[in-house]
Amino acid sequence: MKKLPLEGIRVADLTMMWAGPFATRVLAEMGAEVIKIESPRAWDNIRTLIPLPDEAEPWNASWYFNDYSRDKKSLTLDLAQELGRQTFLKLAAKCDVVIENYRADVLDNLGLGLETLRAAKPDIILVSMAGYGKTGPERDQVGFGPIIEQMSGLASLTGYGDDGVPMKTGLSYGDPVAGMAAAAAVALALIQRRKTGEGAFIDLGQREVMSTLIGEAFVAASLRGEETTQHGNRDARSFAQGVYRCAGEEQWVAITFRTEGQWNDFAHHFGLEAGPGGLSASARLDEIDRWLSEWTAGKDPQWVLEQLAARAIPVGRVLDTVTVHEDRHLNERGFWKELPHPRMHAWKQPRSAWQLREARPEMKRHAPLFGEHNDEILRGLLGLGDAEMAELERLVIISGAPVNPGIG
Repeated sequence: MKKLPLEGIRVADLTMMWAGPFATRVLAEMGAEVIKIESPRAWDNIRTLIPLPDEAEPWNASWYFNDYSRDKKSLTLDLAQELGRQTFLKLAAKCDVVIENYRADVLDNLGLGLETLRAAKPDIILVSMAGYGKTGPERDQVGFGPIIEQMSGLASLTGYGDDGVPMKTGLSYGDPVAGMAAAAAVALALIQRRKTGEGAFIDLGQREVMSTLIGEAFVAASLRGEETTQHGNRDARSFAQGVYRCAGEEQWVAITFRTEGQWNDFAHHFGLEAGPGGLSASARLDEIDRWLSEWTAGKDPQWVLEQLAARAIPVGRVLDTVTVHEDRHLNERGFWKELPHPRMHAWKQPRSAWQLREARPEMKRHAPLFGEHNDEILRGLLGLGDAEMAELERLVIISGAPVNPGIG
């Protein structure tokens, strides 16, 4: 197998929670050596979010953390202490990329801003993923996924609940999207460095990344003055579209008819009424919804999918988090993998979505235990001796466990 695209690239990962760790997981999947850095006093909170029950070391047994940080190495380092800061700069000198998603002022307050990093490594690539970017009137605000989603404009498309309150999607959607954008930015910066010999600073505001996903709505508002309206499951560009219940608990299929001819062909084949003549567009869609709801009711959702797909009608099952793990297509493509873990039982995790023809990334290792690679990195990579290691331990700059860990 050929080399993965980022083999030989080393990343100092200062990120926490979701967006940043998702970005660095992608970089690790692509072959980069990712060193996840956490302070013994301020570790990645995702380590202790919903851990395995009754585990003696819950910070090493979190499903979330093990999903977002697999294939990485763990180094504990308290950057708030001067010796920790100096040790990090020694590491940065041996890295290609530093990536962080702190609040905008934190890296500078730690004495590790762009110019300091460039002094340590002139061609360093620095990615800052502050929620609102490094400049602007809101730069100092803390950005969490649900808040960023509301401020991006997305809620104007997802609509409002019965009480008139804007609704979020149910997922902190901005986090993984920003993570993918950061990974792509790193790849571009590495290409640029190969050509010019120069590093890069990437100011990636997560709110701005989220807003780019609703470009069509922005165009309609700015160029045509159109107000945002919610269409539910319908789409004005299609003849008919909806989501319909099938047999089983919460089993649904989504169906789109691009043209009236496509609907008529389907209706004729399956013995449904095809000609709602004289009806308004809205009334016609209501009738089609009624007919389709009666037709799909009691039918196996996979059977419905296969019948419509065979007629080139756009259709898909609405899979929940259980049935998606059982999906035949994903399983035949080898999408779900299990990794052994010393503190947890194995469970299905998604492999890399990037499957290159020349080199197929595969999950290699569970997420690292807290400080698991301290010796490998500090002694092996940086060449620290016994006395230096002892001093780092005495000051609790490094540790094999969090200080006063809490849960949640």
